[in-house]
Amino acid sequence: MADVTGGDLYHLWRVSEVLLPRVADVYYDANRLIGGAAAGNDEDGFGSTTPVYSGSSATYSPTGSAWAAVRDELQSMYAEIGTTILDAAQGVRMAREAYAEADTAAGEELNALLRDPTWQPSDPGSNPPVPGSEDDPGQPILPN
Repeated sequence: MADVTGGDLYHLWRVSEVLLPRVADVYYDANRLIGGAAAGNDEDGFGSTTPVYSGSSATYSPTGSAWAAVRDELQSMYAEIGTTILDAAQGVRMAREAYAEADTAAGEELNALLRDPTWQPSDPGSNPPVPGSEDDPGQPILPN
């Protein structure tokens, strides 16, 4: 298993719980901002100013219609990007939780083995080789 420390898990926690949600918020804010710029509104500069036909009281705005299509596409794009980022945060969260769970289980298993009454700390066969003993692998001789 990879060498992962509590600090590494904390960094993963920050990514999933702090950083990625803030990045997603930027895209959701852009989605809401673009959604507020409704076409056909006199306030947005794309007011309906062209009569549908000569003498008609009904008007339309070719620029407003084009803006509406672009605005809808931008809104969809920003919403999808924000959701993808939050999905990535969920993936990082699940990976961090899975690692922490596996590490906790492994630690408990190791502690149980160390408490095993059949394990004898003084038994050379139950412990790592003592440096300089017959079982110690020592250092290899390297060619010149």
